[in-house]
Amino acid sequence: MNFLTREMIAQGLGILAFVISLVGYTSTSDRRLKVMMTSGLVVLTVHFLFFGAWLVALSLGLNIARTWLSIYRKGIRWFVGVALIQLALSLPLVEGIRDVFPIAGSIVGSYGLLCLSGVKLRAAMLITTSFWFVSNLLWGSIGAVMLDIMNASAHLFAMYRIQQTTRKET
Repeated sequence: MNFLTREMIAQGLGILAFVISLVGYTSTSDRRLKVMMTSGLVVLTVHFLFFGAWLVALSLGLNIARTWLSIYRKGIRWFVGVALIQLALSLPLVEGIRDVFPIAGSIVGSYGLLCLSGVKLRAAMLITTSFWFVSNLLWGSIGAVMLDIMNASAHLFAMYRIQQTTRKET
């Protein structure tokens, strides 16, 4: 497969991942949200495999599992376990500075999902999104950058809504 075709397929998959995730974000059903977000991440993982971004694809795959784990488990011991797995599998694949961003994003996201809640969780996810945004810019992923912009907006909006609700309750 020549470079132009592989690049076009990769970018198409990235945009598809964005659209799938957008459908999830706009759904009023929690189940549809989780299913569509997971589906979007699976497509995004394949997207990065087409780019040859093995470490990014690995991090996304681990993030899928970590996100589902966080629905059922919380706590520092779960975070430590997930972080150790992330580091053990990722560090041998590091080839340059751009590989640090998905690892850092995954670690911060794991801490947020497994140890935090409310505004602190959203702040951690905003930091995570920032790391992934840089990674996705460095890889030239149009769909993933669009997804990061949507994620950052959603996290900021959620933080605002949580703070407004908290102020009304006091």
